[in-house]
Amino acid sequence: MIPPTGSSSAVPAIATGLQVSNKSIAVLPFQNLSDDKENSYFADGVQDQILTNLAKVSDLKVISHTSVRQYKSGVNRNLREIGQQLGVAYILEGSVQRASDRLRINAELIDARTDTHIWAETYDRKAADLFAIQSELAQSIVGQLQAKLSPEQKAEIETRPTHDLVAFELYEQGKEIVDSYLNAEDVRTALLKALQALDEATSRDSNFVLAYCYATRAHDLLYFFDLDPAPTRLLLAEAAAKAALRLQPDSAEAHFAMADYYFRCRGDYDGAQQELAIARRGLPNSTPLFILSGYINRRQNHWPEAERDFSTAVRLDPRNPNAYNLLSDTYVLKRQFSKSVSVYDRVLAAGERTPLVRFRRAAVEFYGSGDPKPLRDFLAEAPLELDFAGGWTPVRVWLALIGGNYAEAERVLAASPRQDFQDIDLSFYYPKAWFEAMIGRAKGDTAAAQAAFENARLILEQRLTVKPEHARTLAVLAQVDANLGRKEQALREAEHAVELMPVSKDIYDGVLVLEGLAQVYTWTGERDRAIELLQKLVTMPGYISYVRLKTYPTWSPLRGDPRFEQLVASMAPK
Repeated sequence: MIPPTGSSSAVPAIATGLQVSNKSIAVLPFQNLSDDKENSYFADGVQDQILTNLAKVSDLKVISHTSVRQYKSGVNRNLREIGQQLGVAYILEGSVQRASDRLRINAELIDARTDTHIWAETYDRKAADLFAIQSELAQSIVGQLQAKLSPEQKAEIETRPTHDLVAFELYEQGKEIVDSYLNAEDVRTALLKALQALDEATSRDSNFVLAYCYATRAHDLLYFFDLDPAPTRLLLAEAAAKAALRLQPDSAEAHFAMADYYFRCRGDYDGAQQELAIARRGLPNSTPLFILSGYINRRQNHWPEAERDFSTAVRLDPRNPNAYNLLSDTYVLKRQFSKSVSVYDRVLAAGERTPLVRFRRAAVEFYGSGDPKPLRDFLAEAPLELDFAGGWTPVRVWLALIGGNYAEAERVLAASPRQDFQDIDLSFYYPKAWFEAMIGRAKGDTAAAQAAFENARLILEQRLTVKPEHARTLAVLAQVDANLGRKEQALREAEHAVELMPVSKDIYDGVLVLEGLAQVYTWTGERDRAIELLQKLVTMPGYISYVRLKTYPTWSPLRGDPRFEQLVASMAPK
């Protein structure tokens, strides 16, 4: 057992800037020593379940799955550096060897501050004893770290998730995809692949609660992002969540799955908060729980609570793109751009080197300073096909339009095989025709713009037949109609969207819908109403910024009006 330490725990963590707790640990990916390399998912599953068991102990800080997954096994790992990057005192690493019905698991606990080996154990048993081994190992680590373990937490750790090892491997495959969906270039295809594995897992073991929970989340994401907004998707999500709660009514994971369903599929924020309150007690180290809590708090206009939740998520999972992007995005919405940039600086210090981080940092720097050069330089080096979830092409298009380079805007849009894209916010997909119309409008090609707006209208109308009265879709449709000369219809649609999504219900979507109304006013010649609404919008958290008002061609009809120019000047970087 590790003796209590004093100053050795007071080592600053690169990832967070906070002091490292003496009861903090990262469980790194285990090495697969099996002859059959197909057992790699099995080795990942062993490590993942040990991490999951430890994460149930409220007296520990346990780094979540997404961050530790970055440190692949089978390569030389600088444990001191990893400990600093993740902000932990201890690291657990090991190996898994599986042959027929035999299983050997080696585990070693290291003090990352001194690179000292503290404890080691080898488990050589039947493969059927896997979950018992994982439980014993986790409890040994709890003892080594002198952490308090309540009877309820002990019982949770000792509960077997399934008796079917094949179902367990399928679950791990699906879980990994859902946990890292933001890294997928095609989110829809990735989530459908996850569901295939999770459905196979529950087919093999109809009592597999965790598999139902992750299936719920996959269905929720497909519905929420309009990747498959059909009513059947909503019913599948509800059925999976209810199955998990029916099988294990006191499961924290099941209550979290229901909270996710209430939020993403029903827009029932109060119901989601109630489910989260139940789940929180059993998931003290759950990054997804803190992310969802922050997401809901942000939409309910509880900004300090949202910032706290996202900060906690980053502390528990410093290399999780969902966590750090949402924290950074929260600062962007509050127009605290320097804080947003500092989030990405900490992520880079934590060892993250993905193009997505560098892209997001450069974009935030542009929106905060108005200087497009760092962003343009980065995109000039990045291949056109690099377009995570369709979020990079619109930035390339807008930068080209801002610079008056219409041929470049047309080139980058045409080069993408995608038919829909995320724009400034990452929860709504705009059809390709929308950007074709924006280019035509900006360059003064009325015929091309009109044809593209007509195509965009057909796509948006089709979406509304699947998801009727969806405020965000209706607000974009209104902007399309404004450009098609249907002023009265556009105003009715935009005002109805505001009625459907008032800021009192959801300030995040509500402000975006209000921005749509301001854009309709702008494009239909209602200059006074547009400026009056913009003056109101800049007092609320949102994506309206100095850079967008000053440079985006969408607001060009207002330029030259002294009231608009004064508003823009008031938002200039200090």
